[in-house]
Amino acid sequence: MFNLSILLPVVLLIVVFATLAIFALKKWTGSLKTALHKDAQIDAQIKFQGAQLVLALAVLAAVYLINPGNFAAFFRPGDVNAPAAGIAWLAIPPGTAWLEIAATIGLWITLGTAIFMGLQLKKANAKFSRLPAYLPWVMLFSAVNAFVEESIFRVGIVAPLYGQLATPILLLFSGIAFGIPHYLGMPKGIAGMLMAGFLGWLLAMSMVETQGMLLAWAVHFVQDVVIIASVFLIHQPAAAAPAPAG
Repeated sequence: MFNLSILLPVVLLIVVFATLAIFALKKWTGSLKTALHKDAQIDAQIKFQGAQLVLALAVLAAVYLINPGNFAAFFRPGDVNAPAAGIAWLAIPPGTAWLEIAATIGLWITLGTAIFMGLQLKKANAKFSRLPAYLPWVMLFSAVNAFVEESIFRVGIVAPLYGQLATPILLLFSGIAFGIPHYLGMPKGIAGMLMAGFLGWLLAMSMVETQGMLLAWAVHFVQDVVIIASVFLIHQPAAAAPAPAG
């Protein structure tokens, strides 16, 4: 077992590298000439999500090597009905089942995400007519993207550092690490960064208290469905084939 003075910089380095790699992969995959699908947006997402998945597997392998015991404890579904320690400022009493918390708070977070993205859609005068055709792909890409980001920003932080850092600091670390990249991501800007930071903190708490990643992935997946569907529509020309996302 590494001591904290070595472990913390290593984990920070992995997370920073993975974050920068995500932005680099988006640019790199966008420059690839070989088409994997005739629709430009779907093609761009196939390449990007595939490259991200390879990156996430590399991060998971590194986490396993750092702390195999904690990796096994968190890289699993976990107990979705585990009782929460309570979140006083959110009026969540101790003993509330995490499934109930995820359903309730997840609904409000999804509503906030939908409102934020809805404003972007309105600004872009997006057309909804082709959404049904995109929806199966949106679901697939959302599932992969949520897995990738949970692997990097939750498992990649919680698993190696659990038991080494005080839990409140660990949760804050995960929230900050997840929030900062969203300044340039989607949702973007200060509002997007704060929304993502809060979500990252909450999902890290769910992972610690359920001892697994299923609830964190599920809540994240729903947000990504809203976001990725919106991105497809925002970059949908009024007529002709869709333009590449990004």
